[in-house]
Amino acid sequence: MMPMRRLSLLLLWWFALPLAAQQASHGCASVAEPAARLACYDEAFPPPPEVIEAATERAQADFGLNTPRGSLRNPGQTVEQADPERIESRVVRVDHDRGGQRSFALENGQVWAQTESRSGGHVQSGDVVQLRKGTLGSYQLVMPNGVVLRVRRVR
Repeated sequence: MMPMRRLSLLLLWWFALPLAAQQASHGCASVAEPAARLACYDEAFPPPPEVIEAATERAQADFGLNTPRGSLRNPGQTVEQADPERIESRVVRVDHDRGGQRSFALENGQVWAQTESRSGGHVQSGDVVQLRKGTLGSYQLVMPNGVVLRVRRVR
């Protein structure tokens, strides 16, 4: 008789687990809108500083790419960290194509190409340049001497 009782208790426990798990679900799980649900979880379980740092580094690495970006930010992450207005990097190589256009390979791995025909200044390897958002989705490269060129991200 004893083994049958143990088996009954084991089966009862086995079938009760999913029900207990459903009842123990976090309140954020019932929020229908994904961004609001994520915000709820982030408030309940704030991400550690290394997550915010990694998201900031990712935003800088994606700067200038024409890929859709989510509008979500980690708690504690500023708008500028999530979607920077400008970045700085050192030029590692300047190339010229047959049409006289220049491209700039940067220390951060990004490559930018000049989009206008005027030369407008001298940039060489080792120079620290600033890339910033322009108007209507354009980008500008600001040389150490302050000269501004219109550019687009190639890679």
